[in-house]
Amino acid sequence: MKTAVIGLGWWGKVIVKNLIKSRKINIVCGVDKDLSGLKEFAREYKIELRTSYESVLTDKNIDAVILATPNRLHHVHIIQAAKLGKQVFCEKPLSLSAKDAKDAIDICNKHNIILGLGHERRYETAMKSLFKHVSDGDIGKVLHVETNFSHDLFKVLNKDNWRFNPDDAPGGGFTARGIHLTDFMVHMFGRAKKVYSTMSSIAFDKPRIDTMSANIEFVSGITGIVSVSIATPFYGRYTVFGDKGWIEAREKNNFEHDDPGELVLRKQGRASIVSLHSHTNTVLENFESWYDAINGDKHYPITSEEMLANIEIFEAIVESGESGKVIDIL
Repeated sequence: MKTAVIGLGWWGKVIVKNLIKSRKINIVCGVDKDLSGLKEFAREYKIELRTSYESVLTDKNIDAVILATPNRLHHVHIIQAAKLGKQVFCEKPLSLSAKDAKDAIDICNKHNIILGLGHERRYETAMKSLFKHVSDGDIGKVLHVETNFSHDLFKVLNKDNWRFNPDDAPGGGFTARGIHLTDFMVHMFGRAKKVYSTMSSIAFDKPRIDTMSANIEFVSGITGIVSVSIATPFYGRYTVFGDKGWIEAREKNNFEHDDPGELVLRKQGRASIVSLHSHTNTVLENFESWYDAINGDKHYPITSEEMLANIEIFEAIVESGESGKVIDIL
């Protein structure tokens, strides 16, 4: 499948580097407004460079687009591509509002477009094992989930970087990191009912948000806490508590490192069981799952309902953090 990557910043380049290993997706073109400094990269990975997204959309030789564009433009770019019959993969977040997410999803469904989404963490081996343990009832009835994904990777960025801009990242570190955690939650527990969040500027000056925390109540009654800091060294865990035990996935480092994930299972009346789960190329796996769905071989595992439910939580977290109020989703 001949594909163009739209946006060749840090993550856009990561996508190209990972998909060079794919026998299913062929990156033939990269689009960016600023091509200075990209010529050597383009030569190395044998991709054509363009500055126009529209030129890709009207190019009959390109089958699909991968969007690594600014967050506020995601839904616009999805809709433009879907209307012209291009298959679409979008980096997270899908959009910055539930309405925009629904519009994008509806247009894709109308035009028989498979919408892929950059939640590659779904494919981590430790997380897949955690999902299975919980669904198999190994910890009994689920009561509560607590999770944190923190990393000071952004400390090296200029203070005017778009990742600190409320227009592109209104939830601070949640926009880039925490949204993976709530993706896990909606996959496991469904839609949320209400949200209360706080967002703080402690290590950084406002408007840069460095620390956030949110309390979430799901329709099922399960409660959750998600926290993110972009001003502390790497830390990652996802813990689910049941009435017969608990299970926790722990991470040692970020995706670009090869450290294995760790899973701890504690059943009632038994000692903890600790297992290691090897690092895999989850980025490639997610993209190839999207390709397989396009070709009718499998269903794409991130459903439209889950995509929308996650953006409902995201929008409520931002609104609650700004207003100081509990936000009712349903």
